[in-house]
Amino acid sequence: MPLPRKPKPRRKPFVVTVAQAATVALLPGCFSTVTQNPPYVEEPGCPNMMPTQGEPCNGELTCNYEFDVGCGPQPATATCKDNAWSIDAGISCNPPPPEVCPDERPLSGEPCSSMLTCSYTFDYGCGPQTETATCDGMSWSIDGVPPCNPPEPPPDPCFFLTTEEACNADATCRWLVPGCGVPALPQAGCFAQADCTDNVSCWGGAACGEVVIDPCHNQPCDACGMTVKVCLTGP
Repeated sequence: MPLPRKPKPRRKPFVVTVAQAATVALLPGCFSTVTQNPPYVEEPGCPNMMPTQGEPCNGELTCNYEFDVGCGPQPATATCKDNAWSIDAGISCNPPPPEVCPDERPLSGEPCSSMLTCSYTFDYGCGPQTETATCDGMSWSIDGVPPCNPPEPPPDPCFFLTTEEACNADATCRWLVPGCGVPALPQAGCFAQADCTDNVSCWGGAACGEVVIDPCHNQPCDACGMTVKVCLTGP
């Protein structure tokens, strides 16, 4: 009958903790691989504000913007090419804003670029007068009225000749004296050689009136009355 054997002692279990494994991994001579992320590089993007033509830039970008030059939003495209911005803004206004009449009346023949008709008012001393300036797309032309309509007649030079000798020396004047008839010329004086036709032809507020003069004054005749029309001043 066999003899009973003494049981062998059991081995203790081999336990490696996480901490120990980590320590072993960091010991000299152990292989390890460390991966480090590259530094953050910001990707180029469209500026908040539309860049200017030729302004430096990076990358290849195409950015859309809007701008307003007074006639509503207009599209614009900024393209980054060859490290510089190129701006395509199209047209400023479509259609362009209409031109307005100048504040002061232009001169005749002065250049202009739009079809315009403008009115201007002047006072040359006889009430407001209207002049029209017209642009045919190339130059201004002025269509006005005379400074006064009707214009003020020039001063009567005969009125200023106060002697018979001086009056008769001027071929455009005649010396007249009252005649025998009604209404007679109020007093002798120097008057224009031709009869007046209406008040417009008289100067300085004088009125054209029919009077009787002596046709034979200093003449070899016997008549004493002849009717003429002259410019008269006073009542």
